[in-house]
Amino acid sequence: MRNVCFALLFCFCCLNTIIIFAQMPPSKTKEVAAKVAVLPIQPGEWTGKGYYQFGPNRQEVDQYEKITSVLDGSVLLIEGIGRQNGEVRHHAVGTLSYDPFTQKYMLRTFKDGYTVDAETEMKEDGSFIWSMKNPRGITRYTVRLIDGTWIETGDFSADEGKTWSSFLEMKLQKK
Repeated sequence: MRNVCFALLFCFCCLNTIIIFAQMPPSKTKEVAAKVAVLPIQPGEWTGKGYYQFGPNRQEVDQYEKITSVLDGSVLLIEGIGRQNGEVRHHAVGTLSYDPFTQKYMLRTFKDGYTVDAETEMKEDGSFIWSMKNPRGITRYTVRLIDGTWIETGDFSADEGKTWSSFLEMKLQKK
């Protein structure tokens, strides 16, 4: 009797597993990985110089970005650290992927206890733009990969995008 119960339990578990997998849509990993692969943000360790400018105060930094590709290339984990005289001035983490259903890139950033889901846009010239609204205006970052150099600029608009002021630039080389 005990063996019969185990056999029935085994069949029940197998049947449930088959039903669950039969309901899952086909994998989109390869499609998503192909979209992620064309981004100017590429896996590896990147180092270089940059600056942040808020008002008259300009801070020159040594910038480090570590990009890790996970889930068969369908997600990028991004960690950025800016140091001035060895002291951390900027530290942020993000995840970047592509949603095949909405056909949009998704970037979620984490910094100083805040989480932001950024608006994203891949331009025809190969640049990638991500932006976010906040109570003071719109912050926009543009990333380009030019001759192997990662160039990122940051701009701010207090008037809904009519005029922009630059506050960040970094130029990085892959290690």
